[in-house]
Amino acid sequence: MRLVTVTSRFPYPIERGDKLRAHHQLRVLAQRHDVALIALSEGPVPDGDRRIVSDLGVEVHVVQRSRLDTVRSTASGVLGGRPIQVGYFMAPRVRTEVARLLERLQPDHLYCQLVRTAWANDAGGVRSTIDYQDAFAAAMRRRGANRPAPVRVLFDREADRIGRCERAAFDAFDNQVVISEQDRRLLEVPVPETVDVVPNGVDTDHFSPRGSTPADGVDIAFVGNMGYPPNVRASRMLVEEIVPALGGSPTVLLAGARPSRSVRRLAGPGVEVTGWMPDIRDAYARASVMVAPLFIGAGLQNKILEAMAMGVPCVTTTLVNDSIGAERGREIMVADNPADLAQATAELLESPGRRAEISEAARAMVIDRFSWGAVGDKLTSIFERR
Repeated sequence: MRLVTVTSRFPYPIERGDKLRAHHQLRVLAQRHDVALIALSEGPVPDGDRRIVSDLGVEVHVVQRSRLDTVRSTASGVLGGRPIQVGYFMAPRVRTEVARLLERLQPDHLYCQLVRTAWANDAGGVRSTIDYQDAFAAAMRRRGANRPAPVRVLFDREADRIGRCERAAFDAFDNQVVISEQDRRLLEVPVPETVDVVPNGVDTDHFSPRGSTPADGVDIAFVGNMGYPPNVRASRMLVEEIVPALGGSPTVLLAGARPSRSVRRLAGPGVEVTGWMPDIRDAYARASVMVAPLFIGAGLQNKILEAMAMGVPCVTTTLVNDSIGAERGREIMVADNPADLAQATAELLESPGRRAEISEAARAMVIDRFSWGAVGDKLTSIFERR
């Protein structure tokens, strides 16, 4: 099958969830199909990054847009009733170039990642699948729920516009996929139960236990894109509310790209903020426990699956575990307020035996249920429907 995938960002380096999903899906799909990638990019893509994706067996095409393209398309989109999430990527010159590439590549199937690239299917005439990935409209409503009224109105307006795009994509594409059952329930589409759940996978050979904690080990780690608002809030809760409730002087590692100013300010005695790390496994390997106090957001939390695969016991919230489905108390620790999260964390920090039990069960669960090979098989079965 000649498969063309359209992504809103170049899928390397892997420092965001959508890039991780795209990168590994391309890798496994290229083992089964003739795959071409059309990746949008704000700025040039280094030759080394192109080579890494090309070496997956993927034909790489990059459509670059300028900052001026982005400003104009975002403004035009907002004025035209489109969400910022979509208008940001819809510069007329970019749309023309993508259409030209699709005409030349002649795909048997078109696979678009996120509603922000759904416009690539405007011409129709080819079998197609949209990867919603997350329930973005619902996530946007959650993010605005506790904001002051004027700000909440802006979040709700953006959520309404994203919801319209989710519904339009549902009608425009032959197949629709989403990352978790939780997100499927939250999608604002006519018949959510017909959307296929395709979770992320984990490379459990790459993410595997390293044995003893290194000399620069820490008690607690939280890993993620540290400029993403839900992760920023989680970092602050961890350092300002959960850690003080533990007593003693537990050490904390906040690891991930683009830390916001408020995350950087958390750095100090006992708290390390790394910024971008070339190999995120180094962060997991340093931690006794991974704590992810996330109460807003959507999708499947790759950082939890990666930590589990590396044998790091995890403490998180119901929101996060609903999309993973790990067994509470055996494969993961779950709590929904700072005091209970602190108690669960303390239980693990104080008992090496308990940590080992959770670690072993969690890694076995990830190996059994979350592999990229299974993801490729499921996507192929979806693409081959008639």
